[in-house]
Amino acid sequence: MKVALLSGTSRKGNNTIRVAKALKNIHEKHGHDTHIVDFRAYDLPFFNGNPIDADNPTSFQKELLDTWRDADLVYILSPEYNWLISPELANMTNHYSGNNHKYLYDNKVFAFVGVSSGIGGRLPTMQLSSVLEKLIFYLGGQSVCSPNKFESHYTPLELDEEGNYIKESGFKGRLESFATYNTNLILRFKQ
Repeated sequence: MKVALLSGTSRKGNNTIRVAKALKNIHEKHGHDTHIVDFRAYDLPFFNGNPIDADNPTSFQKELLDTWRDADLVYILSPEYNWLISPELANMTNHYSGNNHKYLYDNKVFAFVGVSSGIGGRLPTMQLSSVLEKLIFYLGGQSVCSPNKFESHYTPLELDEEGNYIKESGFKGRLESFATYNTNLILRFKQ
């Protein structure tokens, strides 16, 4: 199984990458081929500005498209900024929503994580799910959005910068249960 983790914020020192690393640790422990696309290298132009040069993608754009294309399970992680998804993820879906990117929305399970330094994260998961479900349908893909969403509360108190658990709490059990659920979901569709 190939797992993609889209850590959807370019903010330096963000908490989203901590959760992506924790999920990577979980999946690699189970032998899954797992790759994080770290949006701190994000370079997609603003959608209403210059178009992407599809024939000459940057290294970030190539990594994003190749990792997403090859994955069976795609996690999209977003911080919650004023009850919204990150602008990087909104811009990404605008760029990669046409028929020439249908392959990104076919034969996959998408799972969503909302990240907060306090209590929050639910709204980005719902927004991402709504947008991805519409794109899957619009582009004729055969994918599913996981109904299990993960809200990472008080992230810097739960995970260190490498995605290791800081303390014993219910966070570890919830995150591992979330990963197991999504693994089982993709296995159902890949049989």
